[in-house]
Amino acid sequence: MYKTLLIARREYLAFVRTVGFWLSLFTLPLIIGGSIFIPLMMRHSEPVETVAVLDLTGDHIEGAVVEAIRAHAPEAGPNGLLKGGGLQPVALPAGLTPDMTAVAAEAKIPALLASGAVGSIIVATDSENRLHFRIWSVNGHKGRVEDEIGRELNGLQYYKLAGMHGIDQGLARELRESKADIVSLTPASAAAPKTDGVISGVRENGGKVLGIIIAYLTWIAIFSSSMILLGSVIEEKASKVLEVLLASASAESLLVGKVLGVVMVMLTVWGIWGLTAFGLASYGFSVMPPDTVREVSAALSGVFSLGHIALLLTYFTGGYLMFGVFFAAIGAFCETQKDAQAIIGPMTMIMMIPMITMQVAFTSPDLPMLKYMSWFPLFTPFLMPLRLSQSLPWYEIAGTLAGMGIVALIMISVGRRAFKAGALTGGKLSWGMLLQIATRKPAS
Repeated sequence: MYKTLLIARREYLAFVRTVGFWLSLFTLPLIIGGSIFIPLMMRHSEPVETVAVLDLTGDHIEGAVVEAIRAHAPEAGPNGLLKGGGLQPVALPAGLTPDMTAVAAEAKIPALLASGAVGSIIVATDSENRLHFRIWSVNGHKGRVEDEIGRELNGLQYYKLAGMHGIDQGLARELRESKADIVSLTPASAAAPKTDGVISGVRENGGKVLGIIIAYLTWIAIFSSSMILLGSVIEEKASKVLEVLLASASAESLLVGKVLGVVMVMLTVWGIWGLTAFGLASYGFSVMPPDTVREVSAALSGVFSLGHIALLLTYFTGGYLMFGVFFAAIGAFCETQKDAQAIIGPMTMIMMIPMITMQVAFTSPDLPMLKYMSWFPLFTPFLMPLRLSQSLPWYEIAGTLAGMGIVALIMISVGRRAFKAGALTGGKLSWGMLLQIATRKPAS
């Protein structure tokens, strides 16, 4: 046991002393932060689109179009600054008048856009019972105005037809804007006190969000730690360090020590990430109103529980033992990373299958297909954290834990023998050797 702990300590220090470890430590937070803040910064830095309206309908709809444009003007942000994006109505550039033909107007528009006088020009015409809006924009801005005020322009067509059929404009507007009162409820949400959207979302979907985050983190942790184990064993085997270690410790102690060392590395990473997340959450709570903090805390308390956390840790431990020992055993038979790729590729594709289902699983965690997949031991540690967001019968939890535990014990047993055989003999892994290792008695 003492030698095992020494090996674990050696593996741990070998990683945390490297520059690459600390760079990779901050990679995920930077990626997550960048994916959140960079699009926001890009959105806020988006220029305001200037839009001119050329009304050739004769029905004087220019005012309604300009009103729709003003409704999408830039909003005032913090410190009185304008947020990026939005539309701004401007006067018609020189050369365009309401008494000209559409053909003559559109002949001049490309030159006006190229001069920078305006960003977009809406040419409005009509034919019998239909309005036509041709939106000219500078290169790269095509579709932007349509996305912003397309609904309002369609509304003008609606009001035109209503007027042609003798319907009062006020009644037409009321009909178009009228909506039914639709509320989605569950027994739990109906019994809970009414709260705002954020708190209600935490109460109803917090478990699923936590489950999918844990599922992704479990996948990342198991895959990355398995790759660390694989690379470490291959490197030590190529440099003959593995032979030196085997001269002073058993193959079992070496394997267990390596697995424990990588676990300590992952716990260090999770600890730093957890403290960072706790600090950000504490700052967020400090700027919230006290009533909101209490309501959010109450909603989160319904998501987190000691039993839930214990199950998540159990599924993670089982998954890590299955895959970690497997990858370490592969490394003992490989001289280079190229040798390992032929075996790692199929296993990586198997691990990717539950991740592909996550998008659908988040919206419908009770799908029968997802239930069946979660009983497959290799998928269990990735899918069960999400399924635990729903109330599951005890036999499903016990059955999936038992299945994963049995497979983990088999993989540990076979992996221990394979690691010992590969580390001592240096042979190549084959189906025959794998069968021989799996069927060999422990005493031999």
